[in-house]
Amino acid sequence: MTLNRDHAEWLALAFFMILVGVVFHQAGTDLVEQGIAGGDAFHNAAFYPRAVAVLIAGAVIVRMVTLTAEIRNAPGAAAARQISDLLRPALLVLLFGLYVYLLGVLGYHLVTAPFIALIMILCDDRKPVQTVTFSLAVAFLIAFLFEKYLKIVLPGGVFSLNIPW
Repeated sequence: MTLNRDHAEWLALAFFMILVGVVFHQAGTDLVEQGIAGGDAFHNAAFYPRAVAVLIAGAVIVRMVTLTAEIRNAPGAAAARQISDLLRPALLVLLFGLYVYLLGVLGYHLVTAPFIALIMILCDDRKPVQTVTFSLAVAFLIAFLFEKYLKIVLPGGVFSLNIPW
């Protein structure tokens, strides 16, 4: 049996469902023991992780249904997609891991725009001016919204870079 794209997608879906289970387990055990999982939605530390986990579970279920329909409608197509089709998703996952690591080291403002640009390049965007413009605009828009309106300080890294909005 060779590993193809459908196998990898099912494994990814299983990973996300396990992640949803871990979130609900933690919210029901550790957060309750710490006394921070009680009360209404605004005073419950478990509310946001549970809400995100429910959204992830919903997206996973939708993808499971569509993937099953795709496999049933085109049984020969699954065999045609081989392991080389997994290179881009693997690179995206590795890039995301590198981004999370570098976020603490170099900070949000130095890492996010190049990260967005690299994602666009890996997804076959071949317009360099638009790629740079879009990645800078998105990075600064997110920083502005988080720091100015939500009052969340983004990681500054070893250089402690933050924009005074």
